[in-house]
Amino acid sequence: MSVVRYGLLSTAQIGINAHLPALRKSENSEVVSISSRGSAKAKAAAEEHDIDRWYGSYEEQLADPEMDAVINSLPNGMHCEWTIKAAAAGKHILCEKPLAVTAAECRRMIDAAAANGVLLVEAFTHRWSGHLRLARQRIAEGAIGKVATLDSCLCFTIAEPEGNVRFSPELVGGGMWDAGCYAVYACRYVLDAEPVTVHAVSHDSGGWGVDTTFCGMMQFADGAIANCTASMEQPRRCTLSVDGSTGRIEIPDMFDDEGPVLICYSDEREDEEVATPSPGRFVVQLNEFSECVLTGKSPEFPAADGLRNTAALEALYRAAESGRGEPVGGV
Repeated sequence: MSVVRYGLLSTAQIGINAHLPALRKSENSEVVSISSRGSAKAKAAAEEHDIDRWYGSYEEQLADPEMDAVINSLPNGMHCEWTIKAAAAGKHILCEKPLAVTAAECRRMIDAAAANGVLLVEAFTHRWSGHLRLARQRIAEGAIGKVATLDSCLCFTIAEPEGNVRFSPELVGGGMWDAGCYAVYACRYVLDAEPVTVHAVSHDSGGWGVDTTFCGMMQFADGAIANCTASMEQPRRCTLSVDGSTGRIEIPDMFDDEGPVLICYSDEREDEEVATPSPGRFVVQLNEFSECVLTGKSPEFPAADGLRNTAALEALYRAAESGRGEPVGGV
């Protein structure tokens, strides 16, 4: 087998707008099918996007012997159920973020993948971009001294929330689950460390039953404090700044694959603006996932990494509910 044959599990926009173009640019991946909860929607999507096969149920798609892997872009609350079913069907799973909505669900998914000999990876693409990698490298080298604080956010405006899965408590929507997970991940990634304690506040602006704005604070063992903001009701921003004892690293847009990274120093060194042009992060992610499927290579970011991010998110939600600091459970 020289390519991995993928099915898009659902007609979600992230699958159509991001994963599908990446599949068509990937060197070792191809799309063979798409599914939905009904035949009409699946057929329409397949015809519009020139996909060979379509299925009116997820079960039918998973039974296809000519499909090797699925991209699970179902709503957050459905990740666990359908990842486990895909694993039982012998399909490898690239699962959209967050991997699941509890650490316990993540463990069940990881166990199912291991029991069935398939690969499971969480689809966080910004970790493949050059700017986060450069920030992580410079921090590890001590370029900005000891890190004191980090500020990270992903915010945007949803003009029509009615019917949007992000506003559904049943499907586990919410600003922190949907968007803030990127901010939390970015802080964990560039520090190469895990938070130990968290605090948080959240607000539901319309009685939706989910957080429309969420602000969380994570403290790490070495004393670094990360502030993470998510909102579905403000102008778009997707930024990361890291302040250390001798300098600051700023990423103006974590979703811009071209960079740049701004590095400001408090000593005699000249400030830097470093371009970090990178291949499309969705393509890089697929190439690596498919290579692991084809060769047995271990993924750079195993599913256990998704478990750790979910544990931090779960703790943040507990903190917002309790109004006090909460520990991040051991994983």
